[in-house]
Amino acid sequence: MIYSGHESIEYLASECGKEDPGESSHWRKYHASFRYSGTGFEGLQGFGGCGKPHTGFRRVLHRLLQGRFRRLGSAFTEFPRLDRLGSEITVRQRRAYDLDVLRQVLTLAFLKQTLPNSLSLKTTACVIGDGFASMAALLLAYPAAGRVILVNLTKTLLVDLWYLRLWMGSDAFESQVDLVTDIAGVHRSLASTTASGSGQRVVAIQAMHHALLKECPVDIAVNIASMQEMDPPVIAAYFDDLRAVAARRYLFFYCCNREEKALPDCTVTRFADYPWKQADRLIVDGPCPWHQFYYALMPPFYRPYDGPIRHRLVELAP
Repeated sequence: MIYSGHESIEYLASECGKEDPGESSHWRKYHASFRYSGTGFEGLQGFGGCGKPHTGFRRVLHRLLQGRFRRLGSAFTEFPRLDRLGSEITVRQRRAYDLDVLRQVLTLAFLKQTLPNSLSLKTTACVIGDGFASMAALLLAYPAAGRVILVNLTKTLLVDLWYLRLWMGSDAFESQVDLVTDIAGVHRSLASTTASGSGQRVVAIQAMHHALLKECPVDIAVNIASMQEMDPPVIAAYFDDLRAVAARRYLFFYCCNREEKALPDCTVTRFADYPWKQADRLIVDGPCPWHQFYYALMPPFYRPYDGPIRHRLVELAP
């Protein structure tokens, strides 16, 4: 099936009360108080910020504390442009340009610098586990992709599409966004993009249907701070999906996650234990400079995360 535009939001809303296969104990905890009223959300936890836009002195203070991160962006040619886009996107979404968004901006600036010929309107990008459609919107706004495959758990995918609509506007959202639930839907959505020859498209996939990724002509996949919150068999399944694509075409994968994280049910995820292969062509591997600490409005202003966060960019082997 395929649900286009507003129908995609209505369908996901109808699915929110159902069990989400593959949901880890982390997400069972953080989705416990999730509510969608038809006009907004309650209980949004665990996948980024959606606070009101910063104003007055608070805006000055946030800007000052974000300076340490923006200085990291000075290494990337496209950072100033992406920084402006991040601000424009969050204004349209009526939320704060917070550190979560700034980190996405830094990531895309890094990827554009590292893979200068691989991010353009011709690119199909896959974002696994976005939050508030931050990366999806940046990819489309730059534009660093002509088509974005957006995969997430049902509740968080609903939030992604809601905020994507705020940024895109209702008319563009209606014509450019499809939610697909089976292979036929994927093929129809992809074919409509190819046939039009112009414009951008978002193909949304619920995490329970993640195997549909195998049908998508993905050029680059991105996962930022969400595989660390999946159970290991689910992580392995995503790698299987992406390697199936890599068997047909070149596929870059950018993965940025905690080196080790314990979930509420005591499951432990380890970055080194993800199903990497020696045949994967390593491009970048090491601590992610903009994911080692966060800021607070009270001293100490800069605080480390609970554990080191690593990023790795590879060309995946089949």
